[in-house]
Amino acid sequence: MKLLGLKKNWKQWLSLFCLCVGGGTIYKLPYIRDVFYVQFQEAFGATNTQMGLMMTVYAITCAVSFLPGGWLTDLIPAKYLVSIGLFTTGATGLLLMSIPPMSVVLLAQGIFGITTTLLFWEAMFKGVRILGSAEEQGRLFGLLEGGRGIASTLISFAALAVCAKLGEGKLGMQGTIIFYSVVLMLLGVMCFFLMDKNPVEGKINARECLAGMVQVLKLPKVWLAGLIVFCGYASYQCLSYFTPYLVDVYGMSASMGSVISIIRTYILAIIIAPIGGALADKKGSKIKFLQYIYVIGIILALLPVFIVPGDGTLILMVIVMLCVAATVMVLRGIYYSTTAEINIPVVLAGAALGIMSQLGNAPDFFLQTMCGWFIDSHPGRAGYQMVFITMAILCVFGMVFCMILYWTNKREMEKEKKVDFKVTDADIL
Repeated sequence: MKLLGLKKNWKQWLSLFCLCVGGGTIYKLPYIRDVFYVQFQEAFGATNTQMGLMMTVYAITCAVSFLPGGWLTDLIPAKYLVSIGLFTTGATGLLLMSIPPMSVVLLAQGIFGITTTLLFWEAMFKGVRILGSAEEQGRLFGLLEGGRGIASTLISFAALAVCAKLGEGKLGMQGTIIFYSVVLMLLGVMCFFLMDKNPVEGKINARECLAGMVQVLKLPKVWLAGLIVFCGYASYQCLSYFTPYLVDVYGMSASMGSVISIIRTYILAIIIAPIGGALADKKGSKIKFLQYIYVIGIILALLPVFIVPGDGTLILMVIVMLCVAATVMVLRGIYYSTTAEINIPVVLAGAALGIMSQLGNAPDFFLQTMCGWFIDSHPGRAGYQMVFITMAILCVFGMVFCMILYWTNKREMEKEKKVDFKVTDADIL
């Protein structure tokens, strides 16, 4: 079967399918408040502070899991980690079906941080990495992002249907939790039987994994790749303020804003990410392609600063917002695909992905708070303009990091300079 010029056997396509569906579903339980905030709060009798604390606990456990998750991903084949991560996330969700005290909910959130990050996150990306050559990484990662978007959308609507069928009270919340849990546990079993183990996986022991991670930690190229992810993910977070800008400044209705938000977050990811991946592969260098995308991001992020709000500019602003969203979705689709280009071997891809994830997700600790302060302290258009300028600055840094990484990588290739990874099968890229 051939798609976007990728010719894979049915096992490989099934592996990618499993990773897409698993990646689009596994975060539904820890982020259940995003869709079912009111229902969850009423069923559990939680305060708004406790709802916020849920995400704090999850964020902390995720943060401490990224680096050891990279080490674990190089030690254990991806299919096992993906399967266990999905199954244990679903099993942990069953702790919540009896509507336990908030202390149990917070415990579950901490476990979710371990199962979704330590076990699943880097294993998902490594599972995609081993499905193709360096020339195919853009399309594979683009398909992963688009597939995750499709899976996330379908699962969310299915969960909403379950909740509506059982009512929006405690029973509806219990049904939704059980639905997510069972789906995740089934996906874990499916991934175990459908995903293939790559011949190079599981070839190094714990000591070699640790030694390899130390070597990877010393590579400036990996840190630059992580900073590229940082800028892209931070830009994605800034994107969430476009909808309230349309509502607060342009007077758009909240319901219409939600519709545009769905299009921006899900529909564009489904369509744009695979196309962006294909274009990146055609360009050859994913790093160079990311540089061009960041340049486009700079221009588009600054446009709202100069567009004066008014009835005649609302449609223009919506178009600009969707263009910005499309640009960011291209970034998200391929910014983890650079490990092959910077010559990180497959057996140590987990270590590199762990560092990149640690850096890339760092905006979770401060960016939303900073942007919220901008808007609160500078009411109206001024606060949002500060957010858009921040996004443009992030794109500038992203572009610069891409330029430095591309130049560094090119210079090393010209000099045939290679890192001598002292681990088994480290020559396999």
